[in-house]
Amino acid sequence: MYFTVGWPRVLSLNFPGEESSINHICCDAVKILVAAIGDNFIGIWYANPIIPIAFYRRSEESISQVGTNKVITWKPDSRQLAILTNSGVIILYHIEFYSEESGILTQIDPPSSSLRRDSAELFIKENVPKLSLREQCNVKLDAPITTICCVSLTELLLATDQCDLIRVQWTDLNADIVGESGERALALHSSINLRNIPFYVNRNCHLKCIPPIGDSSYVSALEYSPFIGGCAAIFSDQRAAFLVAMHLRFEPQNMHGFWVPDVEDATVCCVNHKFRLLAYGRNNSDVAVYAIEDTTGGLEFSHRLSLNSSVIPGSLGPVCELKWSPDGCVLIVTWEKGGISLWSTFGALLMSSLNWDFGLHFDLMHYNPLQVKRFEWSTEGYHLFMICKKNTQESLNVNYIPVCDVLQLNFIKSTMSMNPCMASQSHILLQGDDTLYINQGDSLEKIYFGSKFTFPNNSTEPTQKGFKHNESMEVKKSVDISSILSESKLWNVIQLPLTYAASNWPIRYSAIDAVGTHLAVAGRTGLAHYSMLTKKWKLFGNESQEKDFVVSGGLLWWKGFIVMGCYSLLDRTDEIRCYPAECKLDNEFGNKIKVRAPVISLNMFRDQLIALTADGIVSLFELRKNDAYSISVCCEYEVDVKSICIHPACIVSLTVTNLRNDLTMKSASISSDVAETIIVNVCGRILMIQRDCRNSVINSLMASCLASCVECFWLSNALEKSPMCDCLWLYSGSHGMRVWLPILPPLNEQIHEAPHRIHSFMSKRIMLSFPLKLYPLVILFDNVIVLGVENETTLYTSEASSHFALPFCLLERKSQVYLHKILRQLIKRNLGYSAWEIAKSCRSLPYFPHSLELLLHEVLEEEALSKDPIPDALLPSILDFIREFPVYLQTIVQCARKTEIALWPYLFSVAGKPKDLFQQCLQSEELETAASFLIILQNLEPSIISKQYATLLLDIALQNRKWELAKDLIRFLKAIDPNEIDSPRSSMVVNMKIAPPSQSQSQVNQNAEVFNLILGPIARERSFSTTVTSNLPKEKKDKQGSTPNPPNFNTTASTGAVNETTTSSLPNNGASSVVRRKMERSNSTKDRKEIFCIEAILQNHARKLLQKHKLIELGYMSAFLDFHLVSWLSQEVDRSARLDDYVDALNCLHEELKLRAAILHPTSEESELPFATDYTQLKKQFTVDNPQLFRLHPSSHTSESGYFSLALMDTPTSVNNGNGLQNNITAIKEHEELRYPIPQLADYLKSRSNSQASFDNSRYRPSFALHDDLPNVYSLNFENSSTSDTSFKILSEKLSIKIRYLLQLFIEANCTDYALVLSILLQDAASIGRIINVMIRSESLTTCQRIGAALKRLTPWSFDRECVYRPFMISLQPHIYHLDQYISSTTSKLSMHHRDEDGDTSLGILPEKKVDSSNNIAQSIHITNDNPTWDLENIVSEDSCNRQSSIGSCGSANINNNNPKRLLKDHSSRNETCQVM
Repeated sequence: MYFTVGWPRVLSLNFPGEESSINHICCDAVKILVAAIGDNFIGIWYANPIIPIAFYRRSEESISQVGTNKVITWKPDSRQLAILTNSGVIILYHIEFYSEESGILTQIDPPSSSLRRDSAELFIKENVPKLSLREQCNVKLDAPITTICCVSLTELLLATDQCDLIRVQWTDLNADIVGESGERALALHSSINLRNIPFYVNRNCHLKCIPPIGDSSYVSALEYSPFIGGCAAIFSDQRAAFLVAMHLRFEPQNMHGFWVPDVEDATVCCVNHKFRLLAYGRNNSDVAVYAIEDTTGGLEFSHRLSLNSSVIPGSLGPVCELKWSPDGCVLIVTWEKGGISLWSTFGALLMSSLNWDFGLHFDLMHYNPLQVKRFEWSTEGYHLFMICKKNTQESLNVNYIPVCDVLQLNFIKSTMSMNPCMASQSHILLQGDDTLYINQGDSLEKIYFGSKFTFPNNSTEPTQKGFKHNESMEVKKSVDISSILSESKLWNVIQLPLTYAASNWPIRYSAIDAVGTHLAVAGRTGLAHYSMLTKKWKLFGNESQEKDFVVSGGLLWWKGFIVMGCYSLLDRTDEIRCYPAECKLDNEFGNKIKVRAPVISLNMFRDQLIALTADGIVSLFELRKNDAYSISVCCEYEVDVKSICIHPACIVSLTVTNLRNDLTMKSASISSDVAETIIVNVCGRILMIQRDCRNSVINSLMASCLASCVECFWLSNALEKSPMCDCLWLYSGSHGMRVWLPILPPLNEQIHEAPHRIHSFMSKRIMLSFPLKLYPLVILFDNVIVLGVENETTLYTSEASSHFALPFCLLERKSQVYLHKILRQLIKRNLGYSAWEIAKSCRSLPYFPHSLELLLHEVLEEEALSKDPIPDALLPSILDFIREFPVYLQTIVQCARKTEIALWPYLFSVAGKPKDLFQQCLQSEELETAASFLIILQNLEPSIISKQYATLLLDIALQNRKWELAKDLIRFLKAIDPNEIDSPRSSMVVNMKIAPPSQSQSQVNQNAEVFNLILGPIARERSFSTTVTSNLPKEKKDKQGSTPNPPNFNTTASTGAVNETTTSSLPNNGASSVVRRKMERSNSTKDRKEIFCIEAILQNHARKLLQKHKLIELGYMSAFLDFHLVSWLSQEVDRSARLDDYVDALNCLHEELKLRAAILHPTSEESELPFATDYTQLKKQFTVDNPQLFRLHPSSHTSESGYFSLALMDTPTSVNNGNGLQNNITAIKEHEELRYPIPQLADYLKSRSNSQASFDNSRYRPSFALHDDLPNVYSLNFENSSTSDTSFKILSEKLSIKIRYLLQLFIEANCTDYALVLSILLQDAASIGRIINVMIRSESLTTCQRIGAALKRLTPWSFDRECVYRPFMISLQPHIYHLDQYISSTTSKLSMHHRDEDGDTSLGILPEKKVDSSNNIAQSIHITNDNPTWDLENIVSEDSCNRQSSIGSCGSANINNNNPKRLLKDHSSRNETCQVM
């Protein structure tokens, strides 16, 4: 839970003029003063900021007499210093404080006003004390002193090279008392020779260890801890021991020792006071950690810290230094050959400099530039002082990084290290000395708004495609916080305000509320809190109130209140205070709870507050919120826990919960919401203290131990019960994660009460363990995710001369899903029902299929790669479990594709054949999963099988509009090598665990003579040859003699094999090249067959889409699959692209595009009468009675542009040609309006008459007009209308762009039917005019008649009911009339020409009398021969081969089929390349 940040800081602790390096650094008890010694000097610095305070240099005479400085030790009250020299002499220094003065810093502003500090934040408020350093005396004993340690506030423990331990008082080390004779008397009075005390290998064997301590052995390293009641010791012969004293007098009769088992090469040692652990560094680069047994008091091996498995053996060297952090949460280790590593309490690796990036110039396996010899933790563990060695390779290595004597490594740590109650929160909160790092959901990659995950084949649950405005607001209010945190990887760095940090540095406690919107911090004194919403800090208005109390024991949030344990400096009392966050920080609004002793730990369960005090009493308080500013507190009960711990300070954390061990019967009078269980972490052991159901009193003597080696634990405070929330989560460092979860009984047993259940003797809970790849900081119970943090490094410069060449440390948030770990453990223990219940509660998670995949993958690799036989394989049970969920097929194929092919036989021997699984995918419509199975089939089956299945899947994918999948399948089919169609792959899956693979031919001689040699001659009726050819069947012999052509596609591979045999038997001449060319031709033929097969499938599906008028799907198919739509449509002009019913096509397009129906709701008979009247009036305008309604002119403008005017009859072109209109339209009088019962339709016609009916805009250009004085049926009197054209729009803008693109494709492919339908859908009269003009120029009479008839049938359909196309069809009548005029003129010309030549009146076309004229609006009008417009010579002489878009020869083909005369054939042959403008 400690993580490095930033660059290591380079410190210069040498005073001016000093050349010697720093030998040792030691901080005082409160970590405020830092003492550093060199060979001949001692200096004292202030911790923050690092400022030198005092300095003392020893004389040359003193150095020659007592030696150079080696080790320094502080007195606990920071009044004295003891320095051990290399000659075994102690030098005592006295420190004088000058408290009456302000300090050593005098801040004076410069005289210039522009350089003066206007803000108080620019001044250093920290009072750096002024002190003096004075040498007091030298202490020299009979034997040289080898090591020294402080054992109490007043005593020192010394070790000599005579294997003696000497306990002395700090006050006895006085120059007036200790002299030449006094030294001997002191030594004789307090000396304890370790050779005289018993040493044991373990506590159970009451025999003295043989051999004892050697004559030349002595204690070289020593560290004392009052919580373990002894010392960790290293002897000069590298034997490790644990010295135990019954009391602090250290008398020989009250002391004994334990040899540390299996440690014979110890170098250094260190003691963890809080967890009661002893760590011993060894020569083999490992660190052995031992714990104290509570029952015997001996040593018990806990864990080992080792990096030897990841480095070259011997590359690290012996462990030269290790140090526990002040809170005992981490251990820092360094080696003789360089490098550092950081470990958690029970062995989880947090950081290693061997993974740092030092650039390309360094090989860390052979040379590590970071070589450290001493460590010292600074204030609250935020900084680590590292004393670096003098580099002996400086002159040899050109890339040497000039690491200075002292480096300071900066750390941030989890708030749980000092405030364990934060384990119940769902946010990652890290604290530095003056900064906070929070990981929350402000900037997200993805948010799951509580929506349930839909499985691929779960079609019963509707998917929510969108939200309304009010629904989205409601969803935002109920965002799942845990889901947000699982996706966010960004850090919010919040700096402590300078006004608070200047006098209260560093941060000691920090807390965050459940929502993550408020933070609270407590430093040396006082309190401050921060709002994430307003981005502002709130401090005490009265600074004296801030200085009057010190937060201790914990800090937490509860319903808008800040709850903390504190000590009042003003009243000298211990309290629990509650400050509301809404009002200002002031004691006036604070709520105080008096306690008897200092608060050690706090925690909260819902509305219940649990507090542990230094007297070993646990108190439970019930909190109730009265209003926004006050609360009421009631003490529920108190429990004495001194009997379960050595000292209350050894209690790492505690909480209260309603979790119970079901071995004790639950009282009916106790509610499930009441906290009835206390869980305590005592030195890494989890103890559960439950309420006695008989007297409802909690007794600490009833505590039961659940687990050991636990660093931290988590409990859920959720109100709703779920299998994953009713659990206790434990993290044990190198032992991994543990979870204590309930065993759910089957459904038929849940209905019974506990005493009447079947099999009530079975356990109700189980402890499961599984490894983790990260250090857990937060557990999201509902999301089954563990969140943690890892260190990453980067190198910013490669300049070896710069200290920036050291790596820069970054933080990266990590997450890990643990659901599959729990499921595997439960299934392995035959607890499938509990596993199924847990998995069912997690089905809504988006990564639930991935968890099942991880479950299958881990079991598959473990069992398939196992060399030992597995009689009770877990894989069948895992597959049966996954089969209960709809993602079974997806899980198998995803696991197989991420696993080696060699493991596939074992997997599919249990799961089933891939072909059967593929068929199941098709039945369940899991097409993507089926496509994944094709890769497996390609590797396990012959290529012909995978090709057949891929073809089948391609057809289904096209039917289901899976275009991306179809594209991948096409690429897959094209990638199949035709030569490997019949590759010899076996479809039988062999389980290698049951039947091992057969040996190769090179290992076993398959000759039949071998059997005769071993088994003896076997009598046969007749002998046979043992050659390979003779063993073949008769059919295969015949095939070898002759190689007939393959009868079908499936025999391609066998034929290829025969060809290869034939080629190898031919002599080396030109015949081999002939065979090679044949094979190349056959391969190219196979490739063409493959491509043709794919194209046939695509064309068949495209034909189906076209027949069903699914044009949008056809467009998507062309876009995704690179299907050449224009060329294919050109071939389908007379087949599927031909339309006989435009009405049906329009209705189908409306249904596909999800437009409103073209025909609105049916109307009554009375309302239909006006529409019939309108249709009758419109029909009269283009009746046969008006033969000269239009005088059409052969102007180039009219024939090529296709634009027609609806308001004007005369154009400049027609006037210049001398052609005009002679007759008038008199059917509809001027200012006569058509009647429309629908107001929207009338508005639309009015808008069309004003905007488009006159064709004055860009879409319609006039090409012919009516006479000025004639009334126009399309230019009606709607001057008063203000309705715009967009109010009656059918297509949206995006959809209109797609339809126009399709229109262009159909025009290019000469598909006039669909081009006209799309133009009608777009209501584009100009496009219809162009198409009709080109059809007229193509001289395809049959096509013109068919299209004209279809357009005429469309017009009365639009008048049947309230049709949206009625106004547009009215505007198309001039175009239909134009086409009808051409048909009539051409028909009459061809009739006259035929009578002149053959005398036959039959032209092979539909006679005019057979044309259904009941629905015609503009019927055919016979134009006389004197009309120059439709002269046959003019028609034939038109050069229509220079246009831009081809219409094709479909019209010509129709004419040839209907009229076999040579004349029409000649006409049609000249129009095969007609173009569309």
